[in-house]
This record gives sequence, C-alpha cells and structure tokens, in this order.
Amino acid sequence: RETLVDLLVQLEALQSEIRRLRGRLEVQTHELERLKNRQRDLLGDLDRRLRALERRGGQAPPNAAGSPPAPAAPSAGRRPAPRMPTGTAQEQKDYDAAFNLLKQGFYERAAKGFRDFIAKHPRSPLADNAQYWIGEANYVVRNFRLALEEFSKVVSEYPNSLKIPDAMLKIGYSHYELGAWSKARETLQQVIARYPNTTVAKSAEIRLAKMKKEGR
Repeated sequence: RETLVDLLVQLEALQSEIRRLRGRLEVQTHELERLKNRQRDLLGDLDRRLRALERRGGQAPPNAAGSPPAPAAPSAGRRPAPRMPTGTAQEQKDYDAAFNLLKQGFYERAAKGFRDFIAKHPRSPLADNAQYWIGEANYVVRNFRLALEEFSKVVSEYPNSLKIPDAMLKIGYSHYELGAWSKARETLQQVIARYPNTTVAKSAEIRLAKMKKEGR
C-alpha cells in the first residue's frame, strides 16, 4: 500500500511538471510567433525604405521638420544626378514574390526565389537587392559560410549598389560568427572608415566593442 501511495505521489508530481512545461512551451511559442511577426514587419519596412532611397538616387531623407531639403541650383552645363531606375512591372512582381517568402520566414524558398530572379533578370535594377537578400536569408538560418559568399557578391558584382554598406557590415558579422576575428575586425573597421556617421558605422562600432569585451 505504501508503494502504491509513493507511485501515486510520483505520478502527480510528473503530471504537475508536464503541465508546467506545457505552459512554458505555450509562452515560448507565443513569443517566437511575436518575434517572427516583428521580423517580417522590420524586413518589410527596411525594404520599403531602401527602395524609396534608390528611387531618390541615394539622396538624403527629409529634414527633421518633415520637408525635403531644397535642391541646389545646378551649375552651368551640369546635369542633375539621374534617379535610380525602377524595375519593370514583371521584375517587381517576381521580386515581391521572393521577398514575401522572406517576410513569411520561408528562408530557403526565398533564397531560391531571389536566385531565380537574378537568373531571369540579371540586368534589373533590383538585382543587387535580390543578391543582398540571398545573403540575409542564409544569415538568418545561421548558414554563415554561405551568407559570407552571398554578401561578398554584392560588393564584387554590384560596385555601384546602395546595398554595399549593409553587405559589408554583414560580411563582418559573418566573419565574427565563423570565428575569423581578424577578418571581422578588419571589415568592420572598413565600414566605419568608408561610411562614417551612418547606421552601419554605428553597428560596426558596437560589434567591435563587443569583440573587445570578449577578448577577441
């Protein structure tokens, strides 16, 4: 009888532990879904901002008052800088299809979609964006070696791309994740030197400070 009571006590304890773990799992599942939704929102906002910047030809955003800066008077015989062209309707459709997969968290399918986009539209003004997001899709799933290769293609194959600063930052991050400390430090220092007083430079400074704290 005492053995049976002990077994019943142990069973109740196990059931209580299962309920506790199930509750924790539900909380973590909810938090994971919230983070995935947040990531999708951030990716969508980032892409909209970058494409708006490209359409302005890389001009500065509006000032603090909300009004765009007044254009400088053109010098005699000098043409204004052309705006960045946008893709055709079909190019935009194909690009958006791959990007929607990325926002939904289907990273492998998104990477394939962007590769197919580049193969189909190699001269599209969106090709450099597509190449960047291939790197990002691999970085998110912690395939840092492949991410490094893909981000490097942005720099080598699209020398005029506005995505180069972000790609260089992620190259530095990828070296960091792979344990290549000297390469990570060198790349991050290049980001700071080439793009001072920018968001990517600030991010590079933060990562370098982290490396210093870690003794890297």
